[in-house]
Amino acid sequence: MTLTYQFGRFELRPAARQLLVDSRPAALGARAFDLLLALIERRDRLVTKNELLELVWPGLVVEENNLQVQVSALRKLLGQDAIATVAGRGYRFTLEPTQTTSAPHVSSFVAKHNLPAPVSSFIGRERELSDLRAMLASHRLVTLVGIGGIGKTRLTLQVATTLADAYADGVWFVDLAPVSDPRLVANAVATAVGVREEPGQPIIGALQWFVADRALLLVLDNCEHLLVACAQLARDLLQAGRKLTIVATSREPLHVPGEATFPVAPLPVPEPAGDLAPDTLGGYAAAQLFLDRAIDARPDFALTRESAAAVARICRDLDGIPLALELAAARARSMSVDAIADHLTDRFALLKGRDRTALPRQQTLRAAIDWSYDLLAPPERALLQRLSVFAGGFALDGAEVVGAADGVAPNDVLDLLDHLVDKSLVAFDAPTERYRLLETVRQYALEHLAESGDEAASRDRHLAFYVTLAQRAGSEILGPRQDAWHKRLDAERENILLAFDRARIAPEGGTAGLALLHGLDMWITLSNFEFWRGVVLEALAHPGAQQESAMRSRALRPAVMIAYATGRYEEAFALAQANVRIARACGDLHAVGVALGNLGYMAITVGRGADAREHFDEGLAVARQVGDSRLVADMSFCMGELLSQQGQLERAERCYLEALPGLGDDRVNAAGAFSNLARNAIALRTEAKAVHYLREMASITARKYTGPVAVYFLSNCADLAALREEWALALQLSGAADSIREQHGLSGDYVDARFHTASIAPAREAMGASATAAIAAGRAMGVDAALREAEAWLNALPSDEPPP
Repeated sequence: MTLTYQFGRFELRPAARQLLVDSRPAALGARAFDLLLALIERRDRLVTKNELLELVWPGLVVEENNLQVQVSALRKLLGQDAIATVAGRGYRFTLEPTQTTSAPHVSSFVAKHNLPAPVSSFIGRERELSDLRAMLASHRLVTLVGIGGIGKTRLTLQVATTLADAYADGVWFVDLAPVSDPRLVANAVATAVGVREEPGQPIIGALQWFVADRALLLVLDNCEHLLVACAQLARDLLQAGRKLTIVATSREPLHVPGEATFPVAPLPVPEPAGDLAPDTLGGYAAAQLFLDRAIDARPDFALTRESAAAVARICRDLDGIPLALELAAARARSMSVDAIADHLTDRFALLKGRDRTALPRQQTLRAAIDWSYDLLAPPERALLQRLSVFAGGFALDGAEVVGAADGVAPNDVLDLLDHLVDKSLVAFDAPTERYRLLETVRQYALEHLAESGDEAASRDRHLAFYVTLAQRAGSEILGPRQDAWHKRLDAERENILLAFDRARIAPEGGTAGLALLHGLDMWITLSNFEFWRGVVLEALAHPGAQQESAMRSRALRPAVMIAYATGRYEEAFALAQANVRIARACGDLHAVGVALGNLGYMAITVGRGADAREHFDEGLAVARQVGDSRLVADMSFCMGELLSQQGQLERAERCYLEALPGLGDDRVNAAGAFSNLARNAIALRTEAKAVHYLREMASITARKYTGPVAVYFLSNCADLAALREEWALALQLSGAADSIREQHGLSGDYVDARFHTASIAPAREAMGASATAAIAAGRAMGVDAALREAEAWLNALPSDEPPP
């Protein structure tokens, strides 16, 4: 007799070690299955943790965290309330299963498939299983594509197993990996399905006759080295058998009419800044797989809070590639997870398996990628190697510059890149129009690039491209494409850092570093200031960057602003003086005007208000002389800051309003002007006007706040709340602003910081002992939540009409 437990959508079959969800087999690891069965069999009572450890890991010494990971996995599948925790004691199954017994059921498909039995548990991929079943229901040819080791075969077998009774004439698996001659593909299929070759008759004819009226699922595994033969066979069989469905696995599509491709992605990995508690880590399929295989390798393996960070790093560094994770987990028999993580810098030497029955290309990570690499044409190999110098992805324009060299013409890059995407060696993200290499593929390609002797030239082309990109950004980022440029540069952050690294050692690196600084001035000064300070100063210190040129003058601007933003006012003042001196020596009037504006601004911070006025007046005269309306607007803005610092707030307001038209499409600095207008309105206690200016600030940025702009907006809202004596809100928003300020290494605008400190003081006094808690609550809100709350509150307030 066969025992089953049914509860809601679920059916547990102990004898078959199977859990069905809506009559379909669920992906459940062996330990999780044993735990579920133990809880169901003891559902009438609480089961202690020690009892469960003994039942699920009999005879082994296992840490309690392993139990927590399995409980978390079951809750994710069954629902959070399915297993109750009794603090400090154990667990209890809360659902009410119906227990039934029946005679053993022998399915008609048992003798009608040749699917290999799995030797390990199937983990994760619940969404892929569902999506793939749906695709097979509507397409007769589905090809799973992905890089080697990504889990195409395992996923296909799992789906095929769940569909075995849906095909009256069976599910047939054909492993084409051992087949090297394209002429033998049809023979391999015939052998799998039991079709005999008749003397003098082509085998394809016998196969077509076999599938003609049969409802069957044919699995063609590992097609990538036999693409033409597999494509022809699939086409011929599908035309002959209207009830036939084919699912193939390959590193690139077959390109047969009617084919649907199903990209197999890496397993989800923990976020770098995420919660790394052991039970949380178990919610990521990559971590689940690593832990399951690590316990197989070393039964006493235990996940602890201390080791969770290393496991998360392993998952991320290996891109969530199942084969790589399994090979890494096998090392747990003789290495700690910290040691495994540290040795991934040489991942190809570390990740070697001991399974003597596995195919050679599945025994090491290198061999898995060799299999794909060896199938590439020489130009494809050359391009893949050169693309490895990018970090964090790249766009087509970058690939065309870096990839075009010996053996690859510029006009061929796009087609070759498409080929690499087809072959699953490069990933393309359509929404962002960016490409990327998995880090494992990138490291592999970098090794081959170094061996080719082309690495230095490729890195020089990479640097040249980003110098050009920086120059384009510098000329356009203050215009209508400001948002697009910030988005592009944010996406290119890692590549920009690589470009600075290359500039540090390249023969013409001094000039290149200055060009990067000049072009990226606006973007850098809206990023993490403390981080970029080191990059900027290093570029300025390059021996090849010491000539007092117009390029060095322009490159000093971000150095001035970063020193200012981080509270190093004397350093900022000295750099601004050098900026003016070099600009004058070069005879670049526009550069002189910009430098004078910066020098005047820095003079305010070191108590030289009179000097600041002289610098602004001269800068305004220069701006008018060169006919630059934007520079005129900048001088009006700067004069507004001086007047604000001197307490002449009404005059300052006029300066800011005069500056706004000249700022044009520069929404970041326009937001700064509205921020300062709001600040002064609050100081003048003109509440409705402050509300109006803050709403304009939010509107003009389209609510896309950079770090500093978010700080100014939240600080001003906090000051306005304090003016309205909404003390708790004032302190919460102030705390949120402080948190963002610290994240960006921002000490605070000199004038703003002094004003904010004074404005928020009454709130601190009014809240007394509760002030600390209110600030802490704001710090914990997160940027998005704080901005949403501030905007909602602001929009509910009465506002002044737009000023004339």
